[in-house]
Amino acid sequence: MYDKVCKNCGTYLSDFYETGLVGCEKCYEVFKDEIENAVKEIQFGDMHTGKVPPFSSEEKSLLIRYERLFKEKENAVMEGRFSDVRAISEELIALKEKLEEKGLI
Repeated sequence: MYDKVCKNCGTYLSDFYETGLVGCEKCYEVFKDEIENAVKEIQFGDMHTGKVPPFSSEEKSLLIRYERLFKEKENAVMEGRFSDVRAISEELIALKEKLEEKGLI
């Protein structure tokens, strides 16, 4: 079982089991059954079911808005627009509270 070797690159099946890596594209053909079994074991199956987004669209919008405001504040500071800095800071504080309530920061 562990003696299987890819004749194209010289990678042994034991190398795959040690590192989880193959040496070339031909390894996928040579070690097909073993790779499929390893994937099934690691992922508890061989069917891709997709991923659930970590945030709702509203939460994502809030995070994007916070990041943009933060950058806008930095630019305002660099450009000496201190009245803008104050207004942006107030908005950032309110937005940060919303994000904290939702457990996003």
